[in-house]
Amino acid sequence: MILNTIGLLNRRYFMRSIAALFFGLWALSIPAGAQETDIVHAKPALWTVQKGDNTTYFLGSFHLLPKNYQWYEGIIQSSFEAADELVMETELTPEATAKIQGLLIKNGFFAGEDNLKNHLDADRYAKMLTYAKKLMGQEEVAAQKMKPWFMAMNLSILTIMSNGMDPNSGVDKYLEGLAKQSEIAITGLETASDQMMALIDHPLNVQAAMLSETLDQLDDFQAVMDNYLTAWASGDSDRISKTMVDDMKKYQGIYEALLVNRNANWIPAIEGHINSAKTVFVVVGAAHLAGPDSVLNMLEDKGYKVNKIQ
Repeated sequence: MILNTIGLLNRRYFMRSIAALFFGLWALSIPAGAQETDIVHAKPALWTVQKGDNTTYFLGSFHLLPKNYQWYEGIIQSSFEAADELVMETELTPEATAKIQGLLIKNGFFAGEDNLKNHLDADRYAKMLTYAKKLMGQEEVAAQKMKPWFMAMNLSILTIMSNGMDPNSGVDKYLEGLAKQSEIAITGLETASDQMMALIDHPLNVQAAMLSETLDQLDDFQAVMDNYLTAWASGDSDRISKTMVDDMKKYQGIYEALLVNRNANWIPAIEGHINSAKTVFVVVGAAHLAGPDSVLNMLEDKGYKVNKIQ
C-alpha cells in the first residue's frame, strides 16, 4: 500500500527525518552499483490553466526516480524556464524537519505492551521480521515496537533506494534545485506536518492493512515499481489513475486523507496562483492530477479551462 503513495507524498521529507533517527541506515543498505545505465526518455503529462495573459503549468511528479530517467527537456524545460514561481506540495525547512522528527517519535512507536504481533497475521508478521532484519538490521524486539504505518514507510523507502532510485533524481527535487539556482520563488501548498499526518492519522487496523499490502508488494517490488514508472513516464492520465489511484480506493479513509482532502485543501492557494500576475509552475505528485478527484477536475468544476500540452 505504501508503494501506491509514491505519487502522493514527497518521500525526501520522510527520508531526511527518519535518517535522523536511524543514523547511517540507508548508506549501509544501498548497494554501491544500484543504478541503471540505459537512458529512458520519459514524457510525463503537463497541463496549463490560462487566466488572461498568465499561465499556470501543472506537472505530475514522481518523487524518486532511477538516475537514468530523462524527462527535463522539450516543452517541460521551456515551460519551467518561463516561470516566475515554483509551487510544490511543501517546502522543506529546518523547522519543518524538526517538527517531522517530533511527529515520528510521538507517532511511530507503540507504547506499553502493544506491538506489531498483535496486528498482523502470523505469516505477514514473520515476513515483516525478515524484511526488518534484511533492510534495517533490526531484531524482533525492536522491529515489533514500530507502528504499522512507520514500518511500512521504512521498508518501502529502503527497498526503493536499494533498487537504485534516488530522491535527488526526483522531479520536484530537481526542479527545486533549478529554481534556487535561478533565484525563482518557491512556495508550498501545505506544511510538512500536514503531509505527515495525512499518512499516519489512521486506526491501527487500517495501518495494519496498509503494512500487509506493502509486505506483499515488496515480494514483487520490481514489477510493481516498473508499472508505476511506466504509467508516469507515459503521460497517460487514465493509466496513472488506474495504476496509482484506483487501488487506493480499497482503503477509503486513506484515499480521502492522502488524495481527496489534500487536493481540496490546495485549491484556494492554487486559485490564488492562477489569478496572480505571475507565470507559475506547479509540481505535485502525479496521482493528484489524475482520476475523478484530481486537482485538475476540481479546477474544471470551478470553471477553469484545463489544457493538456504534453
